[in-house]
Amino acid sequence: MSTALTPGQHALLDNALRLQRQRVEQALQAQLQGTDRITHAQQLLADDARELPAHEDEREVDQARSDQLLAELRALDDALQRLRTPGYGRCVDCGAVIPFDRLQLQPQALRCTDCQAAQEAAA
Repeated sequence: MSTALTPGQHALLDNALRLQRQRVEQALQAQLQGTDRITHAQQLLADDARELPAHEDEREVDQARSDQLLAELRALDDALQRLRTPGYGRCVDCGAVIPFDRLQLQPQALRCTDCQAAQEAAA
């Protein structure tokens, strides 16, 4: 089975990755309110200086959300890089071809469904 994507499939996946990246970037900017992470954290601490214990959970959730969005950005950037290589579309664990349908749903997928399920079960 060939791993080569047709030009149309390649363009479709490239477009999907770029759109997802744009959405995540916008969500991160909204989360950080247009600042960098350090400034945003300092603002949260300054805003709540008198009520630090009462707002600790909110700050932790905010930080976790930022971490999640940054991880998503890295995964999308990595997928865009892999899309430019011949190995894109092959499972990193077993080397099997990742079906195009799966790549359409999750273009940053690294594993076939069997290997992904095995990794999730082991976690």
